Amino acid sequence: MLLTKGLRVSEDNVTNLEYIQRRIAMIFALLAFALLLLLGISDVFLGMSPVIVWVKIGLSFPFLGAYFLVSRYGKIQVTLNILLLLAHIVICFNFLYNDGNDGPTIYAFFLMLVVSSLLIRGWQKVAWFIGSLAMFFFLFYAEVQGYIEVVNYYNGAQNQFYDHTVTILWISIFVFTVLHFFLKSYQNQNQVLNAIKLRQEQTLEEVKMLNDQKNRLIAILSHDLKNPIGMLNMTLDMIDKDFFEPGEMEQILRNLKGQSFHLNKVLNNTLSWVMTELEDRPVQLHQISLTELTLEMKEMMLVQATEKNQEIEVSIEGEDQNISLEINEIKIILKNLLDNAIKFSDQDSIIELGLRIDKDQLRWSVSNKGVTISQADQKDLFVFRARTSYGTKKEKGTGVGLPLCKKIADKIKFDLKYNSRNEGKNCFTLTKKLN
Repeated sequence: MLLTKGLRVSEDNVTNLEYIQRRIAMIFALLAFALLLLLGISDVFLGMSPVIVWVKIGLSFPFLGAYFLVSRYGKIQVTLNILLLLAHIVICFNFLYNDGNDGPTIYAFFLMLVVSSLLIRGWQKVAWFIGSLAMFFFLFYAEVQGYIEVVNYYNGAQNQFYDHTVTILWISIFVFTVLHFFLKSYQNQNQVLNAIKLRQEQTLEEVKMLNDQKNRLIAILSHDLKNPIGMLNMTLDMIDKDFFEPGEMEQILRNLKGQSFHLNKVLNNTLSWVMTELEDRPVQLHQISLTELTLEMKEMMLVQATEKNQEIEVSIEGEDQNISLEINEIKIILKNLLDNAIKFSDQDSIIELGLRIDKDQLRWSVSNKGVTISQADQKDLFVFRARTSYGTKKEKGTGVGLPLCKKIADKIKFDLKYNSRNEGKNCFTLTKKLN
């Protein structure tokens, strides 16, 4: 229970090196307590010196206390340094009272090197490395030279074998457990960091998508307003320069009023769709007459067509219906299709706006005479990329209108397609399956 306590931790803890070292320090203190206690008990059965037995058993309890101290208050480095000092005291006694160089003390020195390398930070790690080796070599040299007296308890090779075997067994379990927890913590840290990296990549992708969406929304807003505002400015400029006769002014003002009215509707439709996209809310449906919607589109584009002396002919097949539709989105698409038809048609031409109402589907079509789109260009017709084009009166196009219309159509589950008729006409169709 003590080892498994608090294993479920937050990502901040898992990725914190100090936290990992704290957990391993707790494991080290608990295992050192168990190791010293077991070695002390095993020394009793092996007939070792009572001094070394009581030193191991007595100094095992400070390690147990250190476990609770670290778990409650932290202070990892201070506690670890104290524990390492106590461990080296045990090693010294074990060297002196357990056959010195012939005893198993050398294994404990290597154990201390492992512990200090994993848990101690900064210059103290190097100090313990040098100090542990210096202490071992000092004791070994002093024993060889006869400066210190070592107590020998081995009665023979078999007794030595048992002592070394027991020590190697317990120290191996100790090292294995500490390294296992250290590597497990590292793996958990790596998994959490990979998960964080994946979430960051997903967030960056979402930000990129939002940025692309913002650019498309700005493009469609500017695309829909560019021509109407340009025509309005041109008309006002002509009025300012007295191009019209007094009798024509009333008609011009009526046209301006109608143009401003339709411009306001275009702006409202486009802004409504833009806000729907930005807020990621469901598309709003509105009840409307299909015939009324089609005729409204003709009125909306009439001023622009009149500037090129063009006519917009409306043809409606089937019985009119009042149904719920994505009106703002449909108006944006049809407005762009009519805008393109007017732009790329000659003066005095006819633009055809058709509506066919069937039981299972409805379809709008926008057709105009002119140069048809080549097969090669048709492949990229609805691909979003900026490309400059010019109409029959040098009206500049950006090439983003059709891709945006296709995106809107797909979202509201309409099918937007292009085909060129045999009589040299460009035709776009907007189709919706009815339930």
